[in-house]
Amino acid sequence: MGGGASRAAASGSPAVVSSQKAVTVPVASRAAAPKVPDYPPASSGGDEGGGAYADQEAPAAAESHAVSPPLTVAEESHKLLGKEKYVKEYGALAMDDRVKSSSVGTLFFFCAAQTDSTVFSYLENCTGAVFAHAFTDAELAEAKHAAKVGFSWAPFFKSIAIAMIKSSATVTTVTHTRKDVSFTIFNSKDPSRTFPFVVTMEVVSEGGAPDPKAVYDFAMYPLTRAIEYNRARAVSGERERCAARVECASDVLAAAVQEHTKHSESLLPLVQPLREESALQSQQTMLEGREVRKLERRLKARDEHIITKHPVDQLYDAGGAQPFQHSVWSPEHIPQEEEPDEVLSACIRAAFPLGPNMKLSEISLVLERPDIRRQIEASGNQKVIFDAFEIFKGIDCWDYDTIQLEIITDGNALFYTTYLLLYKLDLVRYFNIDDEVLRRFLVAVQSSYHPNPYHNAMHGADVTQINYYIMMLGGLEAKCRLSKEEILAGILAGAVHDFDHPGLNNNFHSRTGAYLATLYNDRSILENHHIACTFELVRHPLYNIFATLSDAQRLMVRETMIEMVLATDMGNHAKIFKNFQVRMSETSDWFSKKDDVRLALSMSIKMADISNCARPSHIYAEWAKNIAREFYLQGDAERMLSLSISPFMDRTKEAEEFPKGQISFMMYIVQPMVEAISALLPSMNFAVGLCAENKEYWKRMTEEAE
Repeated sequence: MGGGASRAAASGSPAVVSSQKAVTVPVASRAAAPKVPDYPPASSGGDEGGGAYADQEAPAAAESHAVSPPLTVAEESHKLLGKEKYVKEYGALAMDDRVKSSSVGTLFFFCAAQTDSTVFSYLENCTGAVFAHAFTDAELAEAKHAAKVGFSWAPFFKSIAIAMIKSSATVTTVTHTRKDVSFTIFNSKDPSRTFPFVVTMEVVSEGGAPDPKAVYDFAMYPLTRAIEYNRARAVSGERERCAARVECASDVLAAAVQEHTKHSESLLPLVQPLREESALQSQQTMLEGREVRKLERRLKARDEHIITKHPVDQLYDAGGAQPFQHSVWSPEHIPQEEEPDEVLSACIRAAFPLGPNMKLSEISLVLERPDIRRQIEASGNQKVIFDAFEIFKGIDCWDYDTIQLEIITDGNALFYTTYLLLYKLDLVRYFNIDDEVLRRFLVAVQSSYHPNPYHNAMHGADVTQINYYIMMLGGLEAKCRLSKEEILAGILAGAVHDFDHPGLNNNFHSRTGAYLATLYNDRSILENHHIACTFELVRHPLYNIFATLSDAQRLMVRETMIEMVLATDMGNHAKIFKNFQVRMSETSDWFSKKDDVRLALSMSIKMADISNCARPSHIYAEWAKNIAREFYLQGDAERMLSLSISPFMDRTKEAEEFPKGQISFMMYIVQPMVEAISALLPSMNFAVGLCAENKEYWKRMTEEAE
């Protein structure tokens, strides 16, 4: 048996089955609906999960595999040299098992994440059955000793790794409940000797009655981690190449500058008179420019028509989200405006706002209407549309599945969530917003979000929906008697609150002297950029969703959006939170004063922005992993710049710092916020318990580690 092989990166399986007894380690997964979140353990490979690429060869053995007398089992199991290099660094190895060019199954070889057992598993294609065998270090040493393998651990593991990569391992069916996999152990330092090594794998999941956990533990989990790792490795590799190019260019430019400086100093006596003449000419140009502007104003005043643009501004007719290079440490992002599925958009318009006596759980009935049905069938996208509508049924829920919506709609969760809410709340009809302009605007907003691990368009969708929940279902609308303009501002503020976020925080911009830090004087740097870019976008008629609003309405929406987005700067947290506490002690009237309404809306979007810690554990776990990845990328950039690494952003201290950071953030920021919101809106009290559950999880993990 043999064929094409591929390598998948994974840090291991959350559960293993040994030859003596089953050892199960719980893990947070969607299928298991865990009570506590699962955050991936720290990896020795420098990125989550460790791993390698399929098109790379196995690394040559750097160490000498000298032949020595056989060790005892106890001596061999003390430390398995080579396990780190040939198994853990590669995360997981996968071999496509083929018979006469037909794939019959997949063989996996990896280390369990938490038990460190060495695992062999096999997924049979025709039946779906899963076979597995896991060795503790002592058991593996005993098996190696029993097979009379005379080489040390390094060539042992290297032989298995090469067999997996080259698909030279042989899988044999013994019975329907047992399979054997055979390897040939060799040593390049002693080519005259080889040893057979056979692993027997027992069935852990029958094809006819599959065990979902076993399938997940021994097949899906390592493959999932492989995808995550390869993506992270690709991004990391590109960033390192970019850094190398910048460093090389910097050295070349520095040498050139030094040479040109010497040359310029020699020319200075000749240039000085010319500079003085140039200064006089510049002053004259300024005076003439003023005269030109005076003439322009006079011409505009004489014209019968109102001129809203300078003639030069007519060139700015493309519109849309514009690229902006924040820093060399932030990968360049070119917004690509691609219209999502028009048929799914049409289905949303047909379903919302809900008709009389129509329940949210019944919106899929709209898809059965003959006219809608014909459009769906013609689109060839029937499954995506029906699956999306199942998720839309949870739009009024605290556990709305933004992550799954992002997956099935190919990255369009922000567009569809915001589009749905604007129609559900009947704001499109109320303000007479042009649907084509609205869709174009939302596409531009979504395209402005960078593919960051955390501050991405999916986060924008998540904040938009939670902010909507707090306003419309949590009771803020009734408490503050929100106007239609304030509700519109609230929905849009959530959607644009991280517009063009580069994945590097305000502190990084200030410490590196980035342009935006200078532009905004180190005050709410990114938040000012987010909202400024948004209103620059709507200046163009093609994207101006406020075109049908009156001047007073536009001003109210703009002022509310600005205040809400700027409130998401954690640098303003203490001030806003203190103001809120003072107002809570002074009054129960939250609707008479505009400032009180704006303060309540600011608290709403702040809560939405950090709400992951007060969400069900499986949602919190996903976002915790995402923020950790983004933090560590910034920490890597700070390390390369020889800056002190920001707290909780040093990947080398992940195991000790990340749990403590999460506990501190929940204890001092999130929990007080949730409790304060619950005091204003009692129906939000359930979030206090969710936050406490997630915090207690990390406390237990910290205590166990100690």
